[in-house]
Amino acid sequence: MPLQVFEETDAITHLISFRTSAVFETIVSLQNLISTRRHRDWAEATRAALPDDLLEELDAIYPPLGDGTMLFELALDYADHDDVPGFIQHVRAMDPATFVYYVMGRIVSQAQIAQIGLDAPSLREALNAATPDEHHPAYECLPIEQFIEPGFQARVADLWQRYWDSFFSAQIDDMRRHWEHGIAAREPILVREGGQALIEHVTGKSGALPELPEGHPVAEVVFIPLYLIRNRVLMYYGYGNVTVLFDSQRTESHAAEIEKAKEEALGTLRALGDGTRLKILRLIAHKEGKIHGKMIAAHLELSASAVSRHLALLKEGGLIVEEPEDNRITYRLQKEAITTLPDKVLDFLYS
Repeated sequence: MPLQVFEETDAITHLISFRTSAVFETIVSLQNLISTRRHRDWAEATRAALPDDLLEELDAIYPPLGDGTMLFELALDYADHDDVPGFIQHVRAMDPATFVYYVMGRIVSQAQIAQIGLDAPSLREALNAATPDEHHPAYECLPIEQFIEPGFQARVADLWQRYWDSFFSAQIDDMRRHWEHGIAAREPILVREGGQALIEHVTGKSGALPELPEGHPVAEVVFIPLYLIRNRVLMYYGYGNVTVLFDSQRTESHAAEIEKAKEEALGTLRALGDGTRLKILRLIAHKEGKIHGKMIAAHLELSASAVSRHLALLKEGGLIVEEPEDNRITYRLQKEAITTLPDKVLDFLYS
């Protein structure tokens, strides 16, 4: 890659680096097979390609752990993020206390976990004691009993190994262009405006990065683009490191597209939010391209002016188009305005 020189515009800029991660892409991508908020076509094709017993194991492991989110910290301290098989072996070989340390969010120290042992009530007590009051509700639901079970660590490694070997290893080369796109869209922000501006742009967070645990100032901030991430961003803090997993596709132009689609969805929903207009749409659907305003008025016993107002709103909502026929205007249903509506709404909700 060509050399770029970054001028230090604030105290955070020199802490920031961009990296790519086949490891994170692999383990994060599985979330899409649990609950498909985005990448529906990819998820459907992948579920069809994977064996049923692997999907059953995924459904058993990921959902109780925040759809797998609690497993992602296992990758934070791994050195070579291009080496997925090496990472899986690394997880498989961890001593149980270290495995639990990462899955519990690195909140209770490894030494303390080793001293307590794999006892769920004692681990929960230690976790509650180390967790700020405002975060207690989230950790009270932590399924400690599940991930301290003998064999659970091996099941996680086996799941990732089978997924990688049978399917995802062939996908990684396609992911790389998306990662490069995500980095290329954000490096100019770092160059022009500095590290704090980049953090605010990607995460929406302002202010100083916290020291977690207290006394461990942030020494590095790593931005990692992912294509198959379900969320806009995931941030992991701790021990001097901040790792930001972000949606490689969410550029400023993509955000503008989502905003435009949201406005289109609102117009469609407004047009659909009336019983009379739904009856008009049904008439148009049944008489494709062969119905005009007078016929609609006669069928529904409405005035011409009322029909005209309803048709204007349906047209504004993208639900119908006008077509000239024999010196009259007829109407045709735009089915895609309805079929694409859920995706437009979901893209906005999860952007």
